[in-house]
Amino acid sequence: MTLIQYDNIFDAITDNPEEASELQTRADLMSVIRDIVQENNWKQAEAAEKMGLTQPRVSNLLNGKIDKFSIDLLMTCLFRLGYRFKPVYKDKRLTIDVRAA
Repeated sequence: MTLIQYDNIFDAITDNPEEASELQTRADLMSVIRDIVQENNWKQAEAAEKMGLTQPRVSNLLNGKIDKFSIDLLMTCLFRLGYRFKPVYKDKRLTIDVRAA
């Protein structure tokens, strides 16, 4: 039996590395938003109001329905929650500075 290892779990479901990367990014952003909602003890309706979504959409987000969210929408939700992202490229290195309002 051959053991297959993946750096990104989504590599196991697609042969397209760009798609796997996008799926991983969406999953990561959804996890962060879920953590913010839980840490603040927000009910889904309250989180929905803060992010400009409906409560059923927040339910989908918190339950990991990755196919229902784009990176753009997830970044907008984080912006509405008070987080700003600033990519910085310096010395051949890309970083992202995240600031809370």
